This record gives sequence, C-alpha cells and structure tokens, in this order.
Amino acid sequence: MTDPSKAMHIKLSGELPPEPVFDPRIRRAPDRGYNLNKHDTIISIKNALRYVPSELHNHLAPEFLAELLSRGRIYGYRYRPPGEIKAKPITEYKGILEARAIQLMIDNNLDFDVALYPYELVTYGVNC
Repeated sequence: MTDPSKAMHIKLSGELPPEPVFDPRIRRAPDRGYNLNKHDTIISIKNALRYVPSELHNHLAPEFLAELLSRGRIYGYRYRPPGEIKAKPITEYKGILEARAIQLMIDNNLDFDVALYPYELVTYGVNC
C-alpha cells in the first residue's frame, strides 16, 4: 500500500492567468448541454477547483459555473497557454518515452492546425 504522506500533490500557481482571448477563426466544441442538479453542479465545481490554490476559489468558482452553464463542461479556459501550441519531435521532450509521447499527443490536441477543438482539449480514444 502507498504511504499517503508520500502522495504526489499537484497545485496550479497562485498567480491567476489572464482571461482567455479566443480567435474567432478557431473551431470551438459545441455546447454539451447542462443537465446537472444543484448537488452535482457543486461537486463539478469543487472537482475543478481541487488543483487551484484556495485563494483563487472565490474568483474562479463563478467562472467555472459560467463555463458549465454555457458550454456544458468546465474547461478551465484561463489555464490554456495563450497562443499557438505545436508538438515538437518526441526527442525534444524530457522524460521516459511514454511520458514524452503523452506530452506530444496533448500538444497535438492543443494545436490550432491539428486539433478538432483546440480550446477545449477534447481527446478521443477507442478500444480495440
């Protein structure tokens, strides 16, 4: 069993990124529809906030709620790096091969020229 005191804890920076600016030429994911009850809405927002420093919760909770109501999902647009993202050759990423491959795939899913919905980091997978 894993020692809980040695568990990895991931938190975003306490610095609030600027509000996103969306390029109107870039395709956006469709509204997925909002159909959660109050309890599930609160759970969704709490889940989205769990990696965000607590001092930003009061600012981001309404923003995440607005995303949920208007897009049907919480995307955390504010945390997408601004500008264009391009995948690099796999040898330019650091870490083990599997980790480098994951980073390359994420970068492709954020690339305006490659991704279906680069602002939403929508990924697809299949079971064979």
